[in-house]
Amino acid sequence: MKWLLLRKLLSFICPDKCVDKVTDVSLTELSESGIRVIFVDLDNTLTAWGSSKVSEPVRQWIERAKELGFQVVIVSNAGLRKRVSQVADALGIVGIAAAGKPRRFVFRRYLEWKGLEPSQAVMIGDQLFTDILGAKRAGMKAILVEPLTERRFITGRIQRPLELLALKFLRRLGLLP
Repeated sequence: MKWLLLRKLLSFICPDKCVDKVTDVSLTELSESGIRVIFVDLDNTLTAWGSSKVSEPVRQWIERAKELGFQVVIVSNAGLRKRVSQVADALGIVGIAAAGKPRRFVFRRYLEWKGLEPSQAVMIGDQLFTDILGAKRAGMKAILVEPLTERRFITGRIQRPLELLALKFLRRLGLLP
């Protein structure tokens, strides 16, 4: 019984898929599985931490996503709305700063505004305890990417060792895809 409870709790931080980088996410697979909205983290997922520069491969991946009809939305805990907006505007997508992940409010509000269900959305990010947990709490799919850099905000530096331990535990239990 306690293992069932533990597995249930761990399911909230267990990504549906793990990839090296955001450009490794198959847009075809997402489309075939009914996904219409791609929420994506900014720092260490789309850009290096604190940067506003998007690499050409990431730019092309987002353009391809838009061509396929996906709504792409940056959902960042970064408090600097100007930087989030600058990146989002340059990519021609929506950007939401100070999102408060892992709270599910931002996800739910956007989906409700667009008339979509959580099953039609995915969150792509580099942190278990913000990106993945937020997505799972909102009832969405979640894809974990390797961070682009080791640089992080102070909370991320505190969380990273715990994330690595959790990932090791998830692998040992056979829960990671």
